[in-house]
Amino acid sequence: MKKVITFLGKNAGFGKKNTSAYAIINNRLLLIDCGYTVMTQLQEEKLLENISGIDVIITHMHGDHVGSLSQLALFSYFVLKTPINILTECSEIENFLTITGVSRYCQIPGFPTECYTRNNDFVTFIPTQHVPELDCYGFSTEVNGINIVYTGDTTTLDPFIKYIHEETQLFVDASVSGGVHLKLEDNLTLLNRLTQKGVNVYLMHLDNELKIREIIKGTTIHICDD
Repeated sequence: MKKVITFLGKNAGFGKKNTSAYAIINNRLLLIDCGYTVMTQLQEEKLLENISGIDVIITHMHGDHVGSLSQLALFSYFVLKTPINILTECSEIENFLTITGVSRYCQIPGFPTECYTRNNDFVTFIPTQHVPELDCYGFSTEVNGINIVYTGDTTTLDPFIKYIHEETQLFVDASVSGGVHLKLEDNLTLLNRLTQKGVNVYLMHLDNELKIREIIKGTTIHICDD
């Protein structure tokens, strides 16, 4: 089954292209995370042209996930003439928008209600473990009729299992070293079992792509941009 989201990057935090993905739904850009490299990539790939608006899902507040969010919010306001819709449960989003110069535009008529949204019927946020300093989330949602589960940065798959069913597209943080990310070798049996049940598993946020490709060789697990 073809992926319903397209990745702009699949690298871990120190890589050249931050992990981020998108889909076009009803002429709106749905963007998952917005790290340092993302704004430039959106412009280079002309994804900000001929759209009616932008919805951004933010999983947590590390720079490789929010580094160009403020630029995108201001672009949406000044160029597209429509407020960006930020979907997140991150408790520090208001402070972030304030210290990066976005929040003052929320006081302009027409901007406030769509500045960011916590409660919505589009995305189910799933709290997970990443780093103790930040509240971090994955999520489940439906894109073009397909259920997707996206872990964000996580050390565990446990919170996501109940959201996964046959034909789900599961996008998983994958690490060789582990630490504050999901150690692939420790979770390979579970991921293989999910693929056998009809789940489509895609790995992202890779810290060592060559080694990860070796680990999954002979399985039906994919790298997210293959």
